[in-house]
Amino acid sequence: MDPDACARLRAARVAANLSLREVSRRVGISASMLSQIENGHAQPSVATLYALVSTLSLSLDELLDREPVPRQPAG
Repeated sequence: MDPDACARLRAARVAANLSLREVSRRVGISASMLSQIENGHAQPSVATLYALVSTLSLSLDELLDREPVPRQPAG
């Protein structure tokens, strides 16, 4: 995933007021894996990506939009 998509994923999680642990529990991956995905250090499978956007009420189009977004601090 490109860095902007990773930032959008993190921004959606933060905007939903959900922790890494809560989203990872809902999606069925470790909090560490979710952190790696959000930081661009791991590539999610299609199934994981779909579960993430569904959990965060995003569409794949919104996630993969090419408009840059400000980066959120890790947390």
